[in-house]
Amino acid sequence: MLSVLEEVPAAIAVMLGGRAAVGKRTEDRDIASRRSKKAGASCFGGLLLARLACFIVGNRPDGARYGHAIVGGSGCMGSLMKPNSRYVLKKAVGGHSVKYDCLGCRVRLTSPLMDAGNNDHCPDCGIALIVPGTREKLAEAQRQLLAGKEREKQALVKKAETQKLLTEKLAEEAKRQKDLQLDRDPLREWFIYAAVVGVLLAFAAGIHLVRAVASDSSGLCAMIFGLFFFGIALNFRAVKNLKSEFVCAAFLVKKLNAPGGFSEVVRATPAGVFHQHIQDLAKIAKHDPNVSQDSLITLLYSKMMARSKIIDVLAGVLVSLGLIGTIVGLISMTNGLSSTLDSLGDAGDATELMVGMRTTMQGLGTAFYTTLVGAILGSVVLRVLNNVYTSNVDHFVSYIAALTEVRIAPQLRKSSRSSKQEVLVGEIVE
Repeated sequence: MLSVLEEVPAAIAVMLGGRAAVGKRTEDRDIASRRSKKAGASCFGGLLLARLACFIVGNRPDGARYGHAIVGGSGCMGSLMKPNSRYVLKKAVGGHSVKYDCLGCRVRLTSPLMDAGNNDHCPDCGIALIVPGTREKLAEAQRQLLAGKEREKQALVKKAETQKLLTEKLAEEAKRQKDLQLDRDPLREWFIYAAVVGVLLAFAAGIHLVRAVASDSSGLCAMIFGLFFFGIALNFRAVKNLKSEFVCAAFLVKKLNAPGGFSEVVRATPAGVFHQHIQDLAKIAKHDPNVSQDSLITLLYSKMMARSKIIDVLAGVLVSLGLIGTIVGLISMTNGLSSTLDSLGDAGDATELMVGMRTTMQGLGTAFYTTLVGAILGSVVLRVLNNVYTSNVDHFVSYIAALTEVRIAPQLRKSSRSSKQEVLVGEIVE
């Protein structure tokens, strides 16, 4: 009985498909009218019979597909498996939705935008349809993807800023403690080197640097000085942050010496690269008893040395600008000599001769001054001050590696192995 009822919709579909051709105009209008009425009655009766069969079967999910096949394949309605081109996109708090009319009964329907392009059916007439709004769905999905990436980026930036503020706050608190012993003070070294280099330059080439800026008509000396002060600001900021890292490391060493300090350091929010290094090792020790810090130390060193690369690039740029100024000055000097020779060849006008000589001397001054300024500020000052940062980074990373290898790593290995043994004993007991 069940198989017979399941075959009823297919048989009705064939019957209605055969009658789909009825409706052509003929010479006898009465015959055409009667045929149209019969086709309409057959379509309506077939639809009722199909739905009755699906209901008897037990409201199966594929029963709706039987109804769709009948209506879609009949000559009364035609195939309606296409999206309605007229729809309205509505924005709400819960999400976007699409409002459109059913192509069969013209009932106003509403579907979520994320269902656009999927097959659906009208709840009133049962006609199969495709939810419109595929283009808006793709645009909304792309917008949500970009918004998710932007939220992740902002979260990372916020986390980095929070960690930086916490590091600075901890460094300020640690500075107030008189018994805190720093392993090294990079900021004090920076001030000492800057003072020594500044005094030497003032005596050796101070007047020449002032004349270079005053007499250079090309503007290259002013550009070199601008990039130099920018590099000094970056270098000073890097050294200041490194000083905070030294202070935080000294504070953590003091905290580790206190009873229960190690567990407190592992649970607290990381403040500084040394604190983060300890927590990373603790995470590794949960899975590997033979914890090693070699890879973490390499990554830490590369991360901290990345700031010095910018200063090295700026130092090279200053020297290159000095060489460019040399070429520009020589070109200006040749133009001045050409004007001088032209004035001598024509009539020997003294005014044009002096203008040509002045242009020649200005070009020669530009060539010499730009080379001098670029070499002094780039190759001497910036490289010396940047060396203060790099040498302190080397010392800081070595200090962290030695301290961790002697005091932190053995404790992590011991706690990790004891926890593994406890888990193994528990499994044996069970």
